[in-house]
Amino acid sequence: MAYGIQLEVYQMFEKVLGKEDAQKARLASKYDIELLRQEMKTLEVELKKEIDIVRKEIEITRLEFKKDLRIAVIILIAIIVILNQNSLELLAKLIGIVK
Repeated sequence: MAYGIQLEVYQMFEKVLGKEDAQKARLASKYDIELLRQEMKTLEVELKKEIDIVRKEIEITRLEFKKDLRIAVIILIAIIVILNQNSLELLAKLIGIVK
């Protein structure tokens, strides 16, 4: 959308930016700025939703990993006990069942 600006404003731009850059300078109206604000708010809401989704996925993955790790530790202990009979006595001492 093209619109004119006051001569004083153009001269100020020309003084600060130089003649060539002043001719290229674009201005945003209050309406343009408000549209940009609304777009930024929309993006903020969408980003917050995406962040919440990722956090939930991470939490689910973390819980699944803890469950899988517990199972792996139990299996590892079972294998150690099966392959080494003395390990059962050692585990009992570590746990505090046998002194």
